[in-house]
Amino acid sequence: MRIVIVGSNGQVGSDLARVLRDSHEDFVALSRSDLDTTERSTLGAKLGKHSPDVIINCSVYHPVDECETNPELSFAVNAIAVRALGLVAKDLRASMVHFSSDYVFDGEQEQPYCEEDSLRPLSVFGVSKVAGEQLLRAALPNHFIIRTSGLYGLTGSRVKRGNFVETMLRLGKQNGKVRVVNDLRMAQTSTQNLAKQVLALIRTKNYGTYHASDHGDYSWYEFAKRIFDYSGMNVAVSPVSWRDMPSVAPRPKYSVLENRRLKKLGLDQMQPIDFALQAYLKEREEVVLSESSRSESASAPTVM
Repeated sequence: MRIVIVGSNGQVGSDLARVLRDSHEDFVALSRSDLDTTERSTLGAKLGKHSPDVIINCSVYHPVDECETNPELSFAVNAIAVRALGLVAKDLRASMVHFSSDYVFDGEQEQPYCEEDSLRPLSVFGVSKVAGEQLLRAALPNHFIIRTSGLYGLTGSRVKRGNFVETMLRLGKQNGKVRVVNDLRMAQTSTQNLAKQVLALIRTKNYGTYHASDHGDYSWYEFAKRIFDYSGMNVAVSPVSWRDMPSVAPRPKYSVLENRRLKKLGLDQMQPIDFALQAYLKEREEVVLSESSRSESASAPTVM
């Protein structure tokens, strides 16, 4: 099975590449500079030369507030490009994995959302993700649509936008206190766990729509407190409403996902949120120590 990752330099794509490499899978990792999904005229040729059996689309335009003021780009990346990739996959006789979001729901439900629940997005981003799902279903029968939520991964510590965990650690260290939203609840999810789940799923022919988030749920406020507790940091965390923050797009107040289809198939490999967070923080510390050691070694004087 040959796998091509599209958008391989983000949090999800990077962890997918790592998991596939550790599993000795045959794969090609394409960054945005290698392949821009919005350039439809070149997709067939650029993907075709790799003869993929599976295309994993990690490309996304996800700054939720920016999507409100830039809907054209949101739909270009999150919907139109998804259809184009699906049509190319069909021509190449390949299957395709596409990631969707908990933002396809309105958050008014008081229990976790399963795959069959009605889609009622509140924001431009959410609408564009629904459109991407529907266009892929129409273009390609052999698809895996994977909805997930609250992603954080190691690559987020090395890019400008980072992720929620990195933001909390940085602000906590700088200020000793943070204000965090306490009225949005979801299942925060490790991209490494998500990557392992994707590999387990694409090894099957069970195409369709799946929820894949880590087990449990927290508000961002509660999650921030866990981050500082597990990091041994004494940081004052104050709850605040998302409506009092400088945001533009409406958010679903409760968007916890239930991995119902994965459970029914006996394929659910996701982990409890606390376990995943502790593993992330431990690996993050190891990476920081390793990079520090390499830096010190490189700067040390040579003795003849």
